[in-house]
Formats: sequence, C-alpha cells, structure tokens
Amino acid sequence: MRIIVDFYKRLSTLQRSLISALIGFAFYGAWAIFVNFMHGKESAIKAGLVQGGYSFILTFFMTLLLEAIYLRALHFLKSELAAIVITVVTSCTIVFSGSWLVNYLSGTPEIFNTVILGYIFGGLYSIAYTIGLAKEGWGLNHKASDRRR
Repeated sequence: MRIIVDFYKRLSTLQRSLISALIGFAFYGAWAIFVNFMHGKESAIKAGLVQGGYSFILTFFMTLLLEAIYLRALHFLKSELAAIVITVVTSCTIVFSGSWLVNYLSGTPEIFNTVILGYIFGGLYSIAYTIGLAKEGWGLNHKASDRRR
C-alpha cells in the first residue's frame, strides 16, 4: 500500500486528478448501469454515462476544491480540526447537491440508489484527503508553488 501512496504523491496534481477521474468514471458508471438496469438497457446505459461522466468531472476537480477550501479555512480559522470539518462539509454539500441535480435533470429513474454509493465514497474520500493534507503539513506557511508537486 505504501508503494501506491508514494507513487501517487510523485504525480502532478493534474495526473492524480486524471487517474482518479478515470477510476471514478468506470466505477460509478458501472454502478449506475447496475442499479438502473431494471428500467431497461437504454435507461441503464444513459444513467451510467451521466453518472460516469459526472463522476469523471467531479473527481477531476474535487482535489482542487478540497485543497483550496482547506487552505482558506485553515488561514481564517487557525484550527486544523475546524478547517478539516469545514472543508469536508462544504465540499460534500457542493458535490452532493450537484450530483442529485444532474441525475434529476437527466431523468435518472433511481436517483437515490444511483448517487448513494457516490455520497458514501465521496464523503470518505473527502475526509481522508483532507486529513491527509493536514498530516502532510499543509499549514499556514504552505507555499502555493508546493501544491504543484
């Protein structure tokens, strides 16, 4: 596991975001197809493409959002724990609201079942990633140039 973490840290933010986005597309697209298959193949594939596409975009930008919110929250609150909580709550509110809206607008028949897995894993990802930022010392003296590793 440590080898994967070390490899991932060496990638640029863009590379990490792209790899995560591709995994998100495949995983959440397949999940949406699975939970919507009872409504027919066409509905299932449409839901898979919508959820997979949205997950790709979401995952790609989620890392940037988490980093930006955390650094700003830490700067203003001066508390690592408060910054973590604000970051997770804010990012999850934005992401989960958008996910529901996208699926609603596209006519996904099983919205709750389509998005719930993403909510669970997205919340866990947000918590783990933000705690990781804190553990890596992304504090008040963190330079913007350091973020581009």
